[in-house]
Amino acid sequence: MTAFEEFGIIPELSDAIDSLNWTLPTAVQSEAIPAILGGADALIAAETGSGKTGAFCLPIVQIVWERRKAAKSQATPTTSEVTPTFSPSDYCINREDRDVSLQIDRTGLNCEGRVGKEWHGARGRGGLVGGGKYYYEVTVTRDGLCRVGWATLAASLKIGTDFESFGYGGTGKKSYGKVFDNYGTSFTTNDVLGCFLDLDDLKIWWSKNGEHFPTAYSIDRKFRDSAHCLFPAVLCQNSGLSVNFGGGHAPFRHPPGNGFQAVAKAANIKWWTPEERDTVDLTTPLCVILEPTRELVQQTFQNIQTFAGVLKEPEIRCISLAAGESMSQILRTLETGCDIVVGTPSRIVDLIQTGKLATKSLQFVVIDEIDQFLADKNGSAGQIATMFRALPLVTQDGVIACSATLHNHEVTRFADRHMNFPQWIDLKGADCVSADVHHVVCHVDAAEDKQWIRQKHQPIHLEDDHIHDSDQIRPGTQDRETLSLGTKILKGIYVVRAIQALKMDKAIIFCRTKQQCDHMEHFLHQNNFTAACLHGDRSAEERQASLEGFRKGQMRFLVCTDVVARGLDVQGVPFGREFIIKTAEK
Repeated sequence: MTAFEEFGIIPELSDAIDSLNWTLPTAVQSEAIPAILGGADALIAAETGSGKTGAFCLPIVQIVWERRKAAKSQATPTTSEVTPTFSPSDYCINREDRDVSLQIDRTGLNCEGRVGKEWHGARGRGGLVGGGKYYYEVTVTRDGLCRVGWATLAASLKIGTDFESFGYGGTGKKSYGKVFDNYGTSFTTNDVLGCFLDLDDLKIWWSKNGEHFPTAYSIDRKFRDSAHCLFPAVLCQNSGLSVNFGGGHAPFRHPPGNGFQAVAKAANIKWWTPEERDTVDLTTPLCVILEPTRELVQQTFQNIQTFAGVLKEPEIRCISLAAGESMSQILRTLETGCDIVVGTPSRIVDLIQTGKLATKSLQFVVIDEIDQFLADKNGSAGQIATMFRALPLVTQDGVIACSATLHNHEVTRFADRHMNFPQWIDLKGADCVSADVHHVVCHVDAAEDKQWIRQKHQPIHLEDDHIHDSDQIRPGTQDRETLSLGTKILKGIYVVRAIQALKMDKAIIFCRTKQQCDHMEHFLHQNNFTAACLHGDRSAEERQASLEGFRKGQMRFLVCTDVVARGLDVQGVPFGREFIIKTAEK
């Protein structure tokens, strides 16, 4: 038994662990792995380089594999998979697929929501598969708030509040993904609403009392599939509706024309059965992992692939949504099925909103470097909030948040809103720094060390940031601007001295700004050192080439900002140099 097996890791993952030369779990892995395997939401705070990525990747892969294996064993053919035989007159509102407080009469064609200030909904008995043009009518029998439209089985019964349903409400609003836009006109008692679904041209729209409104939504082609087919859906709040699916009980008040067919008379109907509630979807992802940068997406994806690659029957299908990956290939993979998705929030939210990334089976969300996300109020923080609005059930399964720094108000608010009694795994602080890491502070004093004056006029010297170009520089004095400039030049000298004195063959050099990174890279090249730069202004291809060149030893030095390099895992780096001008010098 390996040390990892003592924490609940299955023996099948031993080969992958051995390939990474992991002998013993790190402190954060010892705490996090049992917690995640036990089903707890987890907030993980640990230093970069502590094994934090492995702490969530390893148990997540195991859980996904075990759940897929159990689901596959349950997905054996049963008599319920034989298409039932129904007639058009059997089509009605589904009493077994409704909110419990929605009242449905004996015909199955009239419903009421009688509880004030509460929404209650239901779907029809069958979904529409393949192509074709379909129509049903709804008459408002009791004034109140209501909404009519279309929804998949994965959608909330509160239609229009997720990315699996489309609604048109009595206030004259259309809705999709909790976005409500002006559409058509408002309606009230005795108004007749026509609901149109065109699966040939992939469009949805509505009419009122025979007046057609413009196309409301262009929909994704996935809604033609049996797994994502659309069912008629209604929603009431203290209101009543009478529905005509065209099953022969009464003629349409406003026949649709133009080749449209009554829903109840459609040739390709996926009839609902009780087993639908327990149907396991083996194609949509179980886990989404969010990373802030392309480099971290690729790094985490490689970790996931390492662990998933040793598991068979079933195989775990993983996909990277890193910038630069072929979008057509990504879409093909999502359509054929995947289990774990790794990407940045912008890519993931875009695919969810466009209906390309299904979320109905999602059971885990992992957010790495969460404090960095939440600090970006106008970008990533909003995207994460958008994603969670599309995942109403995620907080009941598993949310894992990781970072080097968790103790701030925004993270606490996130945990209160989206996590269920999370377990705090806090290994952040001086006491958890590895015994193999040694810190050395090099004092730079431009007043004492005056060699910068001579170096400043040499062709090879570290270029400064030019903020002193308009200042009067007076070498040999204690002038503040003069010493600031001298300190910046001296740091380049000291970097080269440290490389030579310690015989550094590989090191990461951190700079505070992107400009300093560029200047340091150029300075190292001037001193005949191979170096590559990594920061946000370089293209994704340049950053990837720099990182790969450094990992393969083609570049001795990697110069980067601490934000971009945060969480990067590069094996065999004996030195790290922080090149930062302290605030006191400004």
